[in-house]
Amino acid sequence: MSGRVLSTEAAQNAITQIKSITDGGLTDQLNGLETQGQVLCDKSNWDGPLADKFSNETWPSLSSALKQMVEQITEIQQQTQQISSDIASAGGA
Repeated sequence: MSGRVLSTEAAQNAITQIKSITDGGLTDQLNGLETQGQVLCDKSNWDGPLADKFSNETWPSLSSALKQMVEQITEIQQQTQQISSDIASAGGA
């Protein structure tokens, strides 16, 4: 592992953009999609052979993927912010 510490303007801009995108509602939109999918899985809202296929085959894997994406987006935001802070504290440029 290199002892090099570097954070270019491009890296700082990328971190800022990641934060802007995630703070701008990306995770809220993914959570909203999850909520609406659950509404569609309720037979009192949506029923029939294709609705059953959606509820039993399509939605479970999509719901899981949405939840994982929200977790990973939160993690990448935290990691990039922490790395940026650590580099700034080390006096890296």
